[in-house]
Amino acid sequence: MIIMKYSHRINNNSNHLQIFGFGLVEFTKTNLGGKTDIIFQKGMGNPFIQNLLELYKNEFIEKKKGNSIVPLDDYTVIIHFFENKQGNILLIIYMDEKENPTSYGKLYIISKKINERWQSNLSFLEIKHFCNEIIQVPRADGVLALLIIGATGSPYITKINKNKTFISKSEVQISGFISALFSFSKEIINEESGAILKEINFGNQHFYMIVKNDVIFAYLVKKMKPLIQRYMYLIVDEFLSEYSDYVSQFDGNVTRFNNFEDLIDEYFVI
Repeated sequence: MIIMKYSHRINNNSNHLQIFGFGLVEFTKTNLGGKTDIIFQKGMGNPFIQNLLELYKNEFIEKKKGNSIVPLDDYTVIIHFFENKQGNILLIIYMDEKENPTSYGKLYIISKKINERWQSNLSFLEIKHFCNEIIQVPRADGVLALLIIGATGSPYITKINKNKTFISKSEVQISGFISALFSFSKEIINEESGAILKEINFGNQHFYMIVKNDVIFAYLVKKMKPLIQRYMYLIVDEFLSEYSDYVSQFDGNVTRFNNFEDLIDEYFVI
């Protein structure tokens, strides 16, 4: 596990809270099955948030206001929840290192500010903007390049370290190579077994690949770290959540993906 000394710390200069994961969710409690809106998340994926809801939703509805602590293997999840006059529930979810001493008072100050905005009926967009300004996650270094590639080898997004000039000049050829190699691997490996090519070894560097919904996410990594691996899967989920419809009807216009680079920069130093 990577030890981050600044976890759960409010920076006095920027007033930012630096933490490994954060989520903000509103749901209605009508018949225990109302509408759920994930207003904002950073450092934790939507599937993880949905699992928390499935496990603890009844508790949130019954208590209406309070907090819960969920211990995980490497992290601790702290949840503050509030009810408004309409009976809706707001969940504020924090995730950080399990062994790191936590000042719950600092977290509650943040939760109180968010709840005040929610209770005053600010729009989700305004609340999301506030959270984005005040919440930071630790950025992982060690990723030298990230290529998001379509099934035909078309590069949707390339994010390459400035020192890797060869990759920058050859991104189309490299994307085609990775796509072709993946297709070839499916031919020589029994596809029904569920085995897929996950890694290409280039000596002291590795291309790690995650393939989902016919999109290839290729990460050139010098040394794998737990934080890098977690963010790799978050990038997959967030890209497909944002662009799955467009990818299924891709017309060759890659400028639609440009805004996603801002999210990559929140997780990785490339």
